[in-house]
Amino acid sequence: MNGLTGVYFFRIFCAFILAQNLAIAQDFSDTTPLNQLRVLASHNSYKLEPKPKTLKFLSRFSKRLGESNDPKQLQYGHLPISQQCSEYHIRGLELDVYNDPKGGRYFKHRINFFILGQRIREKSYRPLKAPGFKILHIPDVDYETNYLTLNDALIELNRWSLANPNHAPIFLNIEPKTSSLGDESKILRRLGFKKAIPYTQEDLLLLDAAFKDHLSTLYTQQEFQKGYPSLRARVDSISWPVLGEVRGRIFAIIDAGASLGYPSNGVAFIYGNVRDSNCVFLIRNEPAEHQEEITELTRSFIVRTRADAGTLEARANNYQRLRAALLSGAQIISTDYYRLNPSFSDYVVPFIGFVK
Repeated sequence: MNGLTGVYFFRIFCAFILAQNLAIAQDFSDTTPLNQLRVLASHNSYKLEPKPKTLKFLSRFSKRLGESNDPKQLQYGHLPISQQCSEYHIRGLELDVYNDPKGGRYFKHRINFFILGQRIREKSYRPLKAPGFKILHIPDVDYETNYLTLNDALIELNRWSLANPNHAPIFLNIEPKTSSLGDESKILRRLGFKKAIPYTQEDLLLLDAAFKDHLSTLYTQQEFQKGYPSLRARVDSISWPVLGEVRGRIFAIIDAGASLGYPSNGVAFIYGNVRDSNCVFLIRNEPAEHQEEITELTRSFIVRTRADAGTLEARANNYQRLRAALLSGAQIISTDYYRLNPSFSDYVVPFIGFVK
């Protein structure tokens, strides 16, 4: 998207602020190249809001934790994936995935040991005892989730995709987590907070297999590359696929995949850097700081950015970050507020100018 397109989207966004009753999907032609679309995405799409007792307990230590770890930034949650996609036209999702090859690593939630009267129904967490990839935000603390396992989330997404074959492509951001509170603090580790389990090459192959097994509408690197030497070579030679080619499809994109050693012949894409010939997706989460750079990058790459973070914009009813994201032309704009939280403010990212 060029700068004029960003200005156009910002103008119709301003119309929303004035009218407060608009929800306008952009009518993108099926001949539109993929990097000229804009999709609305949810951040930590699996997450549920922590229990009130958990937030109250953590708030007692907010000054010691510092601003970046303020527990109020955990006070958000999301609807199930199918509901996000159907009711709010979300076309970008994010899953935090923890490795658990033996099973049971994340079955216990250590913070509950310190909160008087807080009990959980362990029966509902039994799937965590089985080997496999688990989904949660912060082990032992912020563990409430719509999906305990990666397979559960992929199955629901695939079911929705098959039932809605004309949907715009869905960009599934996968973040393999390699650190937790147990890694960051010896004291917490002594108190029973667990370390994250690193990813081996074998684990990454199992992750790749999960995509192939559970996402029948997956659009793979190999389809994209079309026999060219690299993904970038394909884009430079014949441009991006057009919307009509990828309707009803899912793109899996692994955050930090290159540094982890995700196999080059895997089915998923990676978020990487502009020097990597097999990278066509980039992350620039601070649109105000990188606005001009993002505008330039979107000519050749698809860029993901964030409209808000840590409940801060919602609490302050602050649209400056969203404004920067829109003006930058970033194609994937992630938010925790596709629906508003009236206990904070009227802040919401309107569905204006996005494809569905």
